[in-house]
Amino acid sequence: MFLVSGDKILTVGELERKADIKGKSLGGVLSALSRNQFRGLSLIEPVGGPKEGSGLRWQLNQKSLDIKQAKLTVEQLLKTYD
Repeated sequence: MFLVSGDKILTVGELERKADIKGKSLGGVLSALSRNQFRGLSLIEPVGGPKEGSGLRWQLNQKSLDIKQAKLTVEQLLKTYD
């Protein structure tokens, strides 16, 4: 989702509606992505809470990599899960 949306800020609710991962599982994925470092920077970063509801809003940390590079990195990571 982060790669498709580019610099768009995504809420947990939006991610749940668009992904097959829900609840605590999604929280675990977001937590892992925010802790993973690429060039010394987190892959995604929190940008505060939503105006309504709970949870955090997230966006791709474009200081660490651009969208094109991120897509290549994710492709490589996904291949390791086969």
